[in-house]
Amino acid sequence: MGRGDEGQERRRPRADQVGPGPDRQARRQVTPPADPIGRLIDRAARGFALFGGVLLTAIAAISVVSILGRWLLGKPIQGDFELVQIACAGCVTCFLPWCQMRRGHVLVDFFTNRLPPRTRLWFDAAGTLAIAAVAGLVAWRTGAGLLAVKAAGETSMILGMPIWWGYVPMAPAFALLALAACHGAAMDAIGATRR
Repeated sequence: MGRGDEGQERRRPRADQVGPGPDRQARRQVTPPADPIGRLIDRAARGFALFGGVLLTAIAAISVVSILGRWLLGKPIQGDFELVQIACAGCVTCFLPWCQMRRGHVLVDFFTNRLPPRTRLWFDAAGTLAIAAVAGLVAWRTGAGLLAVKAAGETSMILGMPIWWGYVPMAPAFALLALAACHGAAMDAIGATRR
């Protein structure tokens, strides 16, 4: 029934062995930046990602303990969904700067795939600059939202937790994402001018 290659292991080519094609993002450099500003942004992004990982682990632990408590003892953690909701708000945003520094965001290059490398770098720089602009705008509005929610004294229904706690990691994470995207756009532009 087989094709005769059952014993052979299929291997994907390394990123540097892949020719031109739609997998351009896989070939992009994902090592930490060599410049001092890039290294500083990278370290900060790593710290945010680690904090996001801690939040994600806490979310999972709260969910598991609450489900087991409900199932075994008939007593879930009171307000578990509030804890998860507030932690999720900050958790997701903490990973965005790290993803940007590792160029992990989705790259749609269907139309630019056949362009010369220099032109593609200019398109990449423009797209990354657009990410920076949107992230900066979201950081500003999230910071303003944090202050408004804190001033209003809004709390969760069951635990009475301040809602603004969920905003705390979001504004700096989006600001760091904007910095990381600016750095990426600058590196793409420098790369384009050197070709």
